[in-house]
Amino acid sequence: MKVNYDFYTGNDSYCDGDTEKDVISYLKEYGEEGYKKIFEKDVSWPVYYHITPIRKNILKWYPFKENAEVLEIGAGMGAITNILCEKASFVTAVDLSKQRTSAIIERCKDKDNLELIVGNFNDIKFSKKFDYITLIGVLEYAPLYTNSNNPFKSFLDYIKTLLKDDGKLLIAIENQMGIKYFSGAPEDHTGKIFDGITGYENKDGIRTFGKLELTNLLKNSGFDNTKFYYPLPDYKLPIKIFSDEYMPNEVTINDYTPYVANDNLGVIFDEKKVYSELIKNNMFQNMANSFFIEASSEEIDTVVDLEKENKNLYKIDESEQKFFDEHYFVKNQDEIQNFEFSNERIVATDASVEVDVNKTLIDENKRLQEELNKIANSWSWKITKPVRDFRTKYKNIDK
Repeated sequence: MKVNYDFYTGNDSYCDGDTEKDVISYLKEYGEEGYKKIFEKDVSWPVYYHITPIRKNILKWYPFKENAEVLEIGAGMGAITNILCEKASFVTAVDLSKQRTSAIIERCKDKDNLELIVGNFNDIKFSKKFDYITLIGVLEYAPLYTNSNNPFKSFLDYIKTLLKDDGKLLIAIENQMGIKYFSGAPEDHTGKIFDGITGYENKDGIRTFGKLELTNLLKNSGFDNTKFYYPLPDYKLPIKIFSDEYMPNEVTINDYTPYVANDNLGVIFDEKKVYSELIKNNMFQNMANSFFIEASSEEIDTVVDLEKENKNLYKIDESEQKFFDEHYFVKNQDEIQNFEFSNERIVATDASVEVDVNKTLIDENKRLQEELNKIANSWSWKITKPVRDFRTKYKNIDK
């Protein structure tokens, strides 16, 4: 492995806090294959996200052509870099953060077909073109690192120049219109409920796209041909991969575990039940939580047996299943009721009656105590987690 710091500015502008140091420490002590031992010590969301092999499933099934040269943009802490090295002849991985790339060095120190470049992708001068370029959870961040009035198009335009004539861009991204967002899961990047599906409060910030808008965005940058796949529950922790040729049915849609990792707030309906109805009405493709897309200027002729490949994906073990179960729950009807808070009264928005504020707050206090006890006695108890959950969920209760 070769590490190139020529384009590093000395500033890690993207960081996941002290968790990154924890992940690096765990990788040094246990290695990537020792993830089960790591989860026995720490199964907080950031640690789990950076270390679980489930992350690799987004590309484990994909049939790269022989002797492929791959450019990985936004390699992060190397969750998929290893599997790229296993599938490709040579991998060039780029990331902004020197601290994050130190995790890749730990994970891939035995890979001799990897060059790791630390720096802003837009500042790097490449001496060759690539068969594949990957944007796994990266395209949505284009406005932060691309100086342009139309950062998404400018970003894609530049990427297009780095691909061979028959090269492919591989994108994994959340669906702006994913069903989890309708169920009340906060938008993955802004943390705001319903932010994406209502058009984003910050029009110029980080954002994702629906299927049609994403297709048009790619076409405007010369990617005339696209092929969509649908990872479930999403591209971050995919358990199943579907496509237009291999669609889920009302039975197979239940064969995965959904999750919501944003502070354990819960959702207002079970997404699997809704997917079942969407499938009946041929709406699944437009409301899947995430997309994996092949994009090219040439015709796409990828052939893959997803029914077979899904059987070979990494599975959720017992410890990981506990994580999924604790991060996904459907609220009961009492919790779903919406309230507007005023100085003297709490008014239920779905009823004409006013509720006495004192009685409501007493009941709410009792419920919050039960909730806190539940969190404190949970399997993944961490003192910082319940405090964060409590503050996030009930920050307006005393206003």
